[in-house]
Amino acid sequence: MRRSALLLLPLSAVVLLTARAAWAAGLVLTSQHLGAAAPASPAMFPVSVTVANKANGGHLGKPENGDTITLVFSLPVDEPTMCSGWSNASSSQSLQLQWSIVDGGAGDDTLQPTGTSATCSGGLHVGSIDLGSAGYDTSTTAIDFQTASNALSVGSATTTLTVTLSGIRNGTAGTVSAGGAALWTPDPAIKDRSGRSCGANLAQSSATVQF
Repeated sequence: MRRSALLLLPLSAVVLLTARAAWAAGLVLTSQHLGAAAPASPAMFPVSVTVANKANGGHLGKPENGDTITLVFSLPVDEPTMCSGWSNASSSQSLQLQWSIVDGGAGDDTLQPTGTSATCSGGLHVGSIDLGSAGYDTSTTAIDFQTASNALSVGSATTTLTVTLSGIRNGTAGTVSAGGAALWTPDPAIKDRSGRSCGANLAQSSATVQF
């Protein structure tokens, strides 16, 4: 005849077993837990975007001549992918080419290169910057900076494009006192020297008021 046995545990042991079961149920396994390699960062990506007020006499939060945009890439870019007339034989480039603030309607205004030149017949492939507010252009017409200067510096490890706005016309510049961070979406045409793009990677400014 089979006999059944009853195991009596002290209350403290029951509590301990219950707690361990709940803890085990809350575990989440990742590739690191399983011994696989950790996820790798992309090689080519946008490091930072800065939209700054001009050094002397500027109106904070209002786009105007002399304001600067600084864009940094994580690697040396393949320069012809940014501007068709540039060559990797030089580590620095410069040209005048129009940038514009495009009214976003109910959404945020955007800042982007909109001009062409003899050197960059297909335009400057940089991408666009969501300015984090709809108040920088208070009209429905784009604000154009016709003679913006674009200076490229390619280092051994990074690339920096510095744009100084000038030649403002059209649109109506507004002043923003409380906005959001700028968000830079690079042009997928830009490649590093191994042919890699930035993919879906973005960069966000630390400042929440631009210009």
